[in-house]
Amino acid sequence: MLSLPASRFCGAHPPLRADEASKSAKAEELLQLTQGDQMMKMMEPMMKGMLAQMDKDMPAEQRARVGEMQGKMMALVAVSLSKAKPALAKVYTDTYTEEEIDGILAFYKSPAGKAFLQKMPEVMQRSMPVMMQMMGDLQPEIKTMMEGMKEKSK
Repeated sequence: MLSLPASRFCGAHPPLRADEASKSAKAEELLQLTQGDQMMKMMEPMMKGMLAQMDKDMPAEQRARVGEMQGKMMALVAVSLSKAKPALAKVYTDTYTEEEIDGILAFYKSPAGKAFLQKMPEVMQRSMPVMMQMMGDLQPEIKTMMEGMKEKSK
C-alpha cells in the first residue's frame, strides 16, 4: 500500500529537518545583525534630514506635529520589518549555503564586521550625494543614447 505523509492531506508544511532548522536559525541571526537595527539607523538620519529641511519654513506648532509623525513613521517601519523577517530569512536560506552563512556571521561578529555594520548608515548617507552627482553627470549621455534608440527604431 502506498503511504503518503499526513501533511499532503491537511495542507500543512512538513516539519523542517534538523539541518534546515539550523540554517534557518542562522539566517534569522544574520538578518537580525544586518537588517533590523541597520535599516532603522539608515532611515533615521535621512528622515531627520528631510524633516530639517522642511522645518525651516514651518511654525513651531507644525514642527512638533512633524516630530510626532516621524516617531510614528519609524514605529511603522519597525513593525513592517518585523512582519517581513520570515520572508527575508527565507531569501537568505535560499541564496546562501549554511557554510556561507556561517562565514558571513563570523565576519559580522568580528571587530571589522561590527565596525562595518556600525558605520554603514554613515557610509550610505555620505555616498548618496556622490551617487546623485554621478547620475546627474550621466543624464546627458543616457538621453543621447535614448534618442539614438528612438531614431534606429524609425
